[in-house]
Amino acid sequence: MAKKKESALDRLIKKLTKATPIEQESSVKLDHDFDGIEELNNPLPPWWTMGFIITVLIAVVYTGYYFANYYDINKVGKWQEQELANEMAKAKAKVDAYKKEHNIVDANTVTLLTDKAALEEGKEIYLKNCAACHVADGGGLVGPNLTDNAWIYGCDIKDVFKVVTNGTSKGMPPWKALGADKVQKVASYVLSLQGSTPAKPKAAEGEPCNKS
Repeated sequence: MAKKKESALDRLIKKLTKATPIEQESSVKLDHDFDGIEELNNPLPPWWTMGFIITVLIAVVYTGYYFANYYDINKVGKWQEQELANEMAKAKAKVDAYKKEHNIVDANTVTLLTDKAALEEGKEIYLKNCAACHVADGGGLVGPNLTDNAWIYGCDIKDVFKVVTNGTSKGMPPWKALGADKVQKVASYVLSLQGSTPAKPKAAEGEPCNKS
């Protein structure tokens, strides 16, 4: 009887497994058994051996890539907290660039406005929203006097911008809803009141402002 021709699939399986044919199992049979169960000394399949070797190599590379660079954030193998810090820094840079391009101010980029048009608009915002507590001339009523040199939360434009935006723990509500542009204008106007003479100035509160 002619021997059946081995198919390409059979040859591939034999190459990948190196399994001993049934008719040759006696050559790899071990000389012991367990309750009639015999054991064969078949070699490990090449695909399994190769997979194990690749896994070991990946583990070695992974260890060097990450653990060896643990203390150096500038190296490529960054841990998750390092990746997060880098991504947050990139995002912040994009936000800052966008704000600069579109002239959007925040507590870090706000500057003191001195042009007449901006201060006039700031005055209108002040009279509408702030005069009830600080009086129209800034002399103070429920809120502190804005014309003297004593300030509770700082007298820099950034300080005043933050106070107007976020409010204070002493009763001033936040005015974030005005928008950063209007907050900048009213904060600039408030600072322009320093040194003026209100009708009934409230007693000084806070610490003297030193701009130098």
